[in-house]
Amino acid sequence: MQDFYLRFNDEVQATLVLYTTTVTAETLDEEGNIVTEASVEVKPNYQNIDTIGVIYESAPEPLPDPYTPVPYDGWFVNVRLVGEEDAAALQPFNIDPKPYPMRVWAT
Repeated sequence: MQDFYLRFNDEVQATLVLYTTTVTAETLDEEGNIVTEASVEVKPNYQNIDTIGVIYESAPEPLPDPYTPVPYDGWFVNVRLVGEEDAAALQPFNIDPKPYPMRVWAT
């Protein structure tokens, strides 16, 4: 078991790394009738994916009025590898959350 704390540029980049998308075109018979509908199938590449999304900086005390939350750059996801899952695709996005991760896997 190995935990990864990941930061992607955005949700699209995260989806491209964490999921495999298969698109199947519709098939037609000789008369042009649809035999098989087109489909899109999205499968996770890992058993344990915890999407966090946008993380915001802590709000100042006292809270000013008006206050606009300030997001950190990136789209955040935690992944726990199990068994023979390969970490290679995750390595470029792995971060060391300081001072500690905001969300962790239960043990």
